[in-house]
Amino acid sequence: MINIVRNDERGKSDVDWLRTRFSFSFAEYRNPHRMSFGVLRVVNDDRISPRSGFPQHEHAEMEIVTVMLEGILTHEDSMGNKKEITSGEVQVMTAGTGVAHSEWNHSTTETAALIQIWIYPKERALIPQYDQKRFDEAGRRNVFQVLVSGVKKDGALFIHQDAQLARASITKDSSALYVLTNNTHGLFIFVITGRVTLGEGTLSTGDSMEITDEAEVRIEANEDSDVLVIEVPLHTSW
Repeated sequence: MINIVRNDERGKSDVDWLRTRFSFSFAEYRNPHRMSFGVLRVVNDDRISPRSGFPQHEHAEMEIVTVMLEGILTHEDSMGNKKEITSGEVQVMTAGTGVAHSEWNHSTTETAALIQIWIYPKERALIPQYDQKRFDEAGRRNVFQVLVSGVKKDGALFIHQDAQLARASITKDSSALYVLTNNTHGLFIFVITGRVTLGEGTLSTGDSMEITDEAEVRIEANEDSDVLVIEVPLHTSW
């Protein structure tokens, strides 16, 4: 099964300091037909203006992943972490029993751009945790580089779910193959920038495709493209 959602079909919020596009129902965007894709609950495309950000707020019972695309954010949380997250880095946070944090763009000139992803964990009441890592773009040229995994392995950040996030920078007229870790999972494909073809479907910047019942997917670039894939179980264990 294949479902395509175009960028202009997504929810959106434009305020003085934040421009956001929502792939699923979130905040003021209410869409009962777009609540989640399996255990994938949130895919937000955020642009935070200079000298602004998210003040301290709380989360619980969620695995939260931030993929930084541009700029720098300062992260502070109730676990005692104070970190800068820069372009090319990925942050993971297990909210578990509860954590409060803030994310702030202290730059006076540069917008911070990121993709924020929420995934339901396999189990409740986990101890809150935090981690971040830089990923070299050369490691994802025309191949999917694993950023986050539910299996502890070298090179990837860990989350408490049988899910996987991977990213590829695909050059024009080239392709990248993604092989699912589990054939019962679904695959959410998001085009960060560019234009790609999957089978008979074409996706452009901000478009997404949800695929089930496939073991692998080959993505061909019609122009230089940056693509994120999120592989998730289609049912929660809660």
